[in-house]
Amino acid sequence: MPYPPPRPPAANGPGRCPRCLAEVIWCVTAANRVPLAVDPDRDPAGNQAVRQDHTGRWLTRQLTKDRPTPENDEHLHMPHLKSCPAPAPRRTPGPRITRDRHGVRPVRWQR
Repeated sequence: MPYPPPRPPAANGPGRCPRCLAEVIWCVTAANRVPLAVDPDRDPAGNQAVRQDHTGRWLTRQLTKDRPTPENDEHLHMPHLKSCPAPAPRRTPGPRITRDRHGVRPVRWQR
């Protein structure tokens, strides 16, 4: 097969958080089409303007200085990452490998 198989579509619409199993709405960001989970309840303090387009797809955009308020049929929601009781595990950095420099020739400005 010369081409890789197509990537499955991102989760969209009502669903559950994979970490805490709370109900969320899976939206696709307007900027780069990345799936983002938002809380299903509307929140006036939220920073995500969520709407549903004519095909039933949930879209979200972050409020910016250029567009600071929700427009037309958008509603404010809070990203689920802020309220998730089971946040993503932190990645621990790998062991640092320190190497001693032996025989390194100094450059002209170090002489």
